[in-house]
Order: sequence, then structure tokens, then C-alpha cells
Amino acid sequence: MNMSPAVRYVDRDEYILKFCRGKRVLHLGCVGLTDLPSAERVRLFSETLHWRLSQIARVVGVDNSANVVARLREMGMADNIVVGDVQRLGEIEVLRPEFEVILAADIIEHVSNPGQLLDGIHRLCRVDTDVLITTPNAFGLFNFMRFTAHRFHEGLEHVMSFNFDNLSNLLKRHGFEQMELCTCHQRTQHLPRGLVWFGRSILSRLPRLGGTILAHAIVDRQSQMLDPPPTSE
Repeated sequence: MNMSPAVRYVDRDEYILKFCRGKRVLHLGCVGLTDLPSAERVRLFSETLHWRLSQIARVVGVDNSANVVARLREMGMADNIVVGDVQRLGEIEVLRPEFEVILAADIIEHVSNPGQLLDGIHRLCRVDTDVLITTPNAFGLFNFMRFTAHRFHEGLEHVMSFNFDNLSNLLKRHGFEQMELCTCHQRTQHLPRGLVWFGRSILSRLPRLGGTILAHAIVDRQSQMLDPPPTSE
């Protein structure tokens, strides 16, 4: 497995949109905004990564927020979203190994069994499928500063944390080869622009301390030829 150092600090959405443009994409946990009430998630949906992806790529989304998806469908905004559990992708009959990119953006920290999620992704991968995973960085600089100042708040649905090493180990264990590892920032509207600029200027020089990890992986062809990925059930 390639253990590439985190040498880049990037814009999460810009990286993903550029990578996925014109491709067939499976987007897991696509509704997002999980800390907000359902009505707010519906209202803000047109600002989400999934909505933006849908404008430039052929996207199928999977999310378990049935009530939010139902409301979005009533509004004609969720025709490409399937309600389902990302830990049980094999039970979603419409999914086939046809995707060029499988995107799990800020979802792996939500699930009780991340290995089960990765096994499901593995089964949907072709030999040329790229897998993109993003998750908060447990060792991110500003998260640590918030923690020491007693101002850190975990996501309401977050049940685990990741760093470069344990995410790399998990990918390897479930049959993936890591191609790139970097950190990224995400769009935010509640921070002053000056503070955002200051944070980016620091983290672009110290990318291992960025707030979000972004991993690009592919199926490890050698493990695929020898054995199926280990089951997590």
C-alpha cells in the first residue's frame, strides 16, 4: 500500500468537483447537514455538494434520511437519490459495479461499522473505480485548539474519529490501495473571512494539521485477485 505523505492542503469541494466532472459517481451520505433539523436540510439542499455534483456529473446518491429525501422528491430535487443504509449497499438493488467514482464525503465517522461500509464500496468497484473519502482529522490544529479552550463540539451523529494512520490501515485491511492523502478545508459561512484566510495560510504550510482528511484510493488489485475483502458482519 502506498503511504503517501499529506503534502497538499486543498479545497474539499473544488477537489471533488474537478475529479468527478463528467463521470458516473456514487455519492454516499449525500444529503449531509446532519446537525440541522429536517426543514433546514431541505431548505439548504441547493447549496450542498450533492446538488453541485449533480450539475456536472451523472450521480446516484444514497442516504438514510427518508423524510428529507421524500420532501426533496416532492420538490423535484432528489430524483437521483436512493434511500438506504450505506453500511448495507449490497441490499440496494439498483446499485451495480458501474461507477467511475465512489464518494464517501464526511460519512465514515457517522457509521457504527466503517469496515462494513468499505466492504460494500469494494464490491461496487470496477478495476478503474476511484474512491474518495473525507472525514474530520482527529489531529487537526484548530480542532485541538478548540478542545483545549473547551469549545470543541463533536458532530451530533459522529461516533468515531480518524487520523492519517488509522484511516490508511482501515483502507488496507478492506482491500484498498491508497493513491493520495491530503487535508482540506470546507466552505463555511459562520467564520470571518479574515480568519478563514489566516487559517488557510497556516495550514497550506502545515497540511498534516488540516481539519479534514481527504483520501483517494483504488481497489488493491493483488488483494482482489487473491481474496474477497474481509466481511465486517
